[in-house]
Amino acid sequence: MIDVTNETLLTLREAGNLAVFKNRKTGKRAHVASIYRFALHGAVDLQGNRVRLETIRTPGGQLTSRQAVERFIRALTDPDAQPNAPTPRQRQREIEAAESRLTAAGI
Repeated sequence: MIDVTNETLLTLREAGNLAVFKNRKTGKRAHVASIYRFALHGAVDLQGNRVRLETIRTPGGQLTSRQAVERFIRALTDPDAQPNAPTPRQRQREIEAAESRLTAAGI
């Protein structure tokens, strides 16, 4: 979670200018649509888990932070990193599956 009091906030366009998102061959910055995609849908890490870029919604628009970008990149490259928390929909499916297993077991 982004801590707005201690982290360096960036617009998604500014985040696209960071070196970690620049194209290695051409040196061009990442398009803002790519950064939005990382925030909305995420990217797949080495183990096949989807990792999303943390953002916050403010009256001035959607923001991320340098630290959130660092966490995003670390989660993509570190095989021991914990996957992001499940979405509410995923959590609801997990709960329903657990309840059905308990019902089937007679508990």
